[in-house]
Amino acid sequence: MYEGQKGRRCRICMGCGLCPGVTAEKPVAAEGPGDSQALQVLTSSPFARETQGASRGSVRLVTADVGTTTVAMLFYGADGSVEDRYVALNPQTVYGADVISRIRAAENSDKAGDMRSKILDVLEQGLERFKKRLAVGESLQLVLAANTTMTYLLMGWDTSELGRAPFRASHLNGTEIDMGGVPCFVFPGISAFVGGDIVAGMYACGMEKQDEISLLIDLGTNGEIVLGGRAKRIACATAAGPAFEGGVSRGVWGADMVSCLAALRRTGLLDETGLLAEECFESGVRVGNVHVTRNAVRAVQLAKGAIAAGIEVLLEKYGIKAEQVDRVVLAGGFGYYLNPEDAAEIGLLSQTLAGKAMAGGNTALSGALRAGRELCARQRDGAWAEEGKSGSRKASDGLKEELQKLICGTEVLNLAEEPSFEKRYIEAINLQSRIDNL
Repeated sequence: MYEGQKGRRCRICMGCGLCPGVTAEKPVAAEGPGDSQALQVLTSSPFARETQGASRGSVRLVTADVGTTTVAMLFYGADGSVEDRYVALNPQTVYGADVISRIRAAENSDKAGDMRSKILDVLEQGLERFKKRLAVGESLQLVLAANTTMTYLLMGWDTSELGRAPFRASHLNGTEIDMGGVPCFVFPGISAFVGGDIVAGMYACGMEKQDEISLLIDLGTNGEIVLGGRAKRIACATAAGPAFEGGVSRGVWGADMVSCLAALRRTGLLDETGLLAEECFESGVRVGNVHVTRNAVRAVQLAKGAIAAGIEVLLEKYGIKAEQVDRVVLAGGFGYYLNPEDAAEIGLLSQTLAGKAMAGGNTALSGALRAGRELCARQRDGAWAEEGKSGSRKASDGLKEELQKLICGTEVLNLAEEPSFEKRYIEAINLQSRIDNL
């Protein structure tokens, strides 16, 4: 079931994942191609609403989600409400649309340096925008979440280890950086493919505090999935390709494509193997304003097969059945507009899991908000001292310890090494409702 009321879609989707919520009252500043005056962003989240207050005295909080495609930043008032927002295309896309392309480009030190400069420039532009809203004596605190590759590029670390087997990541701890005079806390990651944005999502969901079992699904070019609660958590990542981000049928939302395929299945124009009916096999078929081709169908099949199989492997490793999952959190803009019944119709989710689905909004930003509040609370309660003082303990030390406990209690699976994954993946490619058989 979906919680809250959905707002209108952005007229231009930048993949920022700020859905769901209320349409912004005025256009948001945007960098990159497109009519920036038409861009409207949806900002609230059921998890953000659980976080009240977002400042410490004269310190105002900013959160940032640095994605492979988009950078989204929010500026909060003392009561935790969003006062302003900044969204921009990630300028690193000139070096490739995916993380692998950028890892390869970063082998050239000049290109690596340029990618770091580009992302710092965007973040500092957002901060400069927010500084104009500060009262005399106020300052900013930034909390940032990103996938592992984006974090490496931001910090200027060598990304080469992320692009070659065994795909180890040496820098996974939470860290701090000064960004244009603004202190910034960067979320820790878990592995080369499960980064700080997913840790922030887990933190937003309170997975380390709740006995109930949550299934967090963040769908994009890479699909990250986390299953668990207080006792333990298991995570994995699987390549979904461009099917969920409009890369197959340009300009078509991934959630829309799922709904189109579900509609074609219900009308009999698409069979369970992904074969279009004879009369539309060559030319495709139009569903509303979406032209569905056999290539688009195949791309969605491959992507949803990987996600569905990944979910089943996590359930198997966790030792529970789908009916024992308490809630399914669909993160980001894709999750907000995904119709669970349509997802079940094509086998992306099982019927049982679809019935427990809720839109999580941008859980990376919600987790960053919770972390920012922790920082402010620790500073307010005196759990910090001036830097350089003997035996001093900064507020961020306590936050790092809390996040490290969350990470240490989370096992990361390499699906390619799981014996049952290949068989489940082949079965999950079919476009048919999947019956829970675990």
